[in-house]
Amino acid sequence: MERINNIPTLVSNDLPPAVRAFWDSAPSSFRVPAILTAIDCYCALGTRLRFKYTYDLDPHALLLQVIVVAEAASGKSFTRPIVKQLMRPLRLRDKEMKRIEQAYQELKKTASKNKQLPEEPITDVRCLQTITKAKLVKRADMFIRKYGEPLSFWFYNEELATMTESNKRAFADLRTMDRLAYDLGAEYGSDTLSDASYNADVDVLYCSLFCSTENALEEYMDKRSIEGGNCTRKVLTDLGDLMGEDAPQFRALTDEENKVIEATVKHLMDITYADDGSLKPTVLVPMEWLDYHVRRWCQDQRQLVLKTGSRARNCFYKRASVSAARMTCLLYYLWGEKEEKRCARFYRFMASYILEGLLGRWGRRYEQMHKNEVGDDNVVKVSLYDQLPDQFSRDQLRELIVKLDLTTPERVFICKWKRAKLIYQMDDSKGVFSKNY
Repeated sequence: MERINNIPTLVSNDLPPAVRAFWDSAPSSFRVPAILTAIDCYCALGTRLRFKYTYDLDPHALLLQVIVVAEAASGKSFTRPIVKQLMRPLRLRDKEMKRIEQAYQELKKTASKNKQLPEEPITDVRCLQTITKAKLVKRADMFIRKYGEPLSFWFYNEELATMTESNKRAFADLRTMDRLAYDLGAEYGSDTLSDASYNADVDVLYCSLFCSTENALEEYMDKRSIEGGNCTRKVLTDLGDLMGEDAPQFRALTDEENKVIEATVKHLMDITYADDGSLKPTVLVPMEWLDYHVRRWCQDQRQLVLKTGSRARNCFYKRASVSAARMTCLLYYLWGEKEEKRCARFYRFMASYILEGLLGRWGRRYEQMHKNEVGDDNVVKVSLYDQLPDQFSRDQLRELIVKLDLTTPERVFICKWKRAKLIYQMDDSKGVFSKNY
């Protein structure tokens, strides 16, 4: 499997204060996982934020699906205090909604059969840990009934294995919704004969954060999930090999950092809910300045796809860019809609980081499924284009393709390279080509 490690650098000052606090307080190997956890929470809170992505006509909501991977007892629980701090106001609101639901259920139990009950209260509960498909559809439909618009759920579980083991059928349904929950406007329909079910066509949206071991992730992301595109929607952050290392030591946040974080959470809640409990209008963040950087990064990836023939990179880079752009929109908004240069650096870093994580985890399996390139392992390899001399013939290209066990014919590479102006033909009669530099 072809991988090229070219992830740009990211420094503390590239991040707005509400995110920077989690970077500065984390050990070096936990910095990116820590800010991904925080950004994921902020995106769930900022459910009314929208922006235009350069390749799409419809606006995007800030929807992320993050997975933290590490061995058991290796420090994945660092996510818990971050989530608890950032999601506290939303969870308190959820508790009040659940008390209203419980009061109605108690009334149903104690009311006489002849007494007419009031209508069931319409609540909006957004923080989830594990849930059945019918309940998720019902809660999503309540947003529409109450506000006329969808809101994003916050889906957090410290152990992915508890979800895959406790209710395999329900989790299989949720994996299907994973694909739809990534995009605004992708409706999920439920229509069954069961009276115990809940039938509706809803726009299920959620930001999710799952902590997982290698085995649990392998069980969750099976062949069908990889082929169906579930994996491309994930932001994978791997804590790496921590064998023999001391337990991670996070610095306590300062009073000033806590004030900034608290103010940010309050602001994101305030742009969602009005004082009377109604929903505030969506906020369109001006992100046109990012279009150039997105197109340039994507063009670089297309060049690598043409040089390597990697179908995995061709598939993975597109949604890696989308996820990175959504995070960049959040950071730009938290900066106060300024600091384009810092946000552009963050976009390039995060897009590359996400792509390399996807390639390293699922790239080889994706290539095998498409019978394009079967490598021995996920080591770094020189691309097909770079292994050719500056001037080469069709026969040389064909021989190298056979050596690398590629199935794409040499004429396809030549056609695409010429179209991308990576090569030009020197002699029509001999079929000799030269690289463009």
